[in-house]
Amino acid sequence: MPTSASSESPTGGTPSPNAWEERIASFAAAVGKNPEEIVNALKPLVGDPGASALEALSDSAAVLIEDLQNVLVTNGPLIPLGIFRKHVDKLRGPRNISSDPIGTSSSTSSFDVLPPVPEDASFLEMLKVGGVLKPEKTEVIAAIRAGLAHKLGLFELPELIVGRIESFAESQDEPVVESFYKLRKLVVSRSYAEVLSVIGVEGSFVSEGRKKAFLARVDENLWMEVKSFYGQLTSWQESWMATAGNPSMALTMLAMAQSGGRSAPMPPGMLQPPETSAVRDAAEEVINKINRVFAGVGIPIARALAYDANRIKSVLEETTLPAAIGATNREQMLKMLGITVGADYVRLERSVTRFVLAIMELPKVSSGNEELSYLAAMITLGASIPWDKLPDGHTTPGRAGLGKRPPL
Repeated sequence: MPTSASSESPTGGTPSPNAWEERIASFAAAVGKNPEEIVNALKPLVGDPGASALEALSDSAAVLIEDLQNVLVTNGPLIPLGIFRKHVDKLRGPRNISSDPIGTSSSTSSFDVLPPVPEDASFLEMLKVGGVLKPEKTEVIAAIRAGLAHKLGLFELPELIVGRIESFAESQDEPVVESFYKLRKLVVSRSYAEVLSVIGVEGSFVSEGRKKAFLARVDENLWMEVKSFYGQLTSWQESWMATAGNPSMALTMLAMAQSGGRSAPMPPGMLQPPETSAVRDAAEEVINKINRVFAGVGIPIARALAYDANRIKSVLEETTLPAAIGATNREQMLKMLGITVGADYVRLERSVTRFVLAIMELPKVSSGNEELSYLAAMITLGASIPWDKLPDGHTTPGRAGLGKRPPL
């Protein structure tokens, strides 16, 4: 189906009745898939085809790039990652320029000023290099991943899956699959030489007691402080909007800041931003709590836990695993294991990690336009985080992500 150049306005105007079909057809042709496959994969994100689905698809705050990657690359049509990245703009469509207040509209470029989050492969490489014994970016990412994995009960899964595979194989009079031995190795042998030798620590140093103590410090110190910072950030935003002399001008200038634009000089007294000292003080408190998390021997423990979490995630992605425990697909397998983690938690991990990294970098940001653009991007990112799904400081493993464990 040919794509009409006039089907959508470049400034986010009203699309033509065929805009949805044209957008999907253009993307499907580019990635070599059937349009129906793309439509079915997108339904969990945008619903039934139509104008509202097209609007949601165009809004990078409503549907994050991680969401699209999950349903189109990891699951669904299984589009190769490089092909997806090359053509995802065809799926997003023309950029929607909005005058919504900061924190409710978004653009892909608005996050460019914030620190990026490494992919799993590059993160593992980061764990294997560098010997500076202080909580740098690598260790903070490790702590966040370990803390969320702990919340979901991820560290309990290898032993549970091993039992499931063995029981199912015996019931079918079949030998266990290869995944069984890989998982069993995770359960009985936790070797961390790859990620700890660079800082001169032996793998045997990482005991269960030290792991539990570290995860308790993450739950106690990190999550509530990050939530508190976001509250301070939104209070700053609300204060700015409340004192704007011209609301229409305020919305325009805030949207420009959000997209990283340079605004013209403001008329005297019209929209002077409030002092950011309270926001910067809140950032210092988060940094202090991060230091408390890593007090003592936290650095090697965080590295080891994050290494475990990444290995467990890679095992869960094994295509033969669902059938090995008697499930028809990955979703049914997760339900059988009592875990309800989905695309929202994948997005949560990445968004929270980027948000915390941004807090750590805030003290280095200069005041003025650079600070304004940076805080605008942080507010937009924070608005996309489901804060209620973060641990509350007193969680136990699996409370939010896991139901009652089914018997083996």
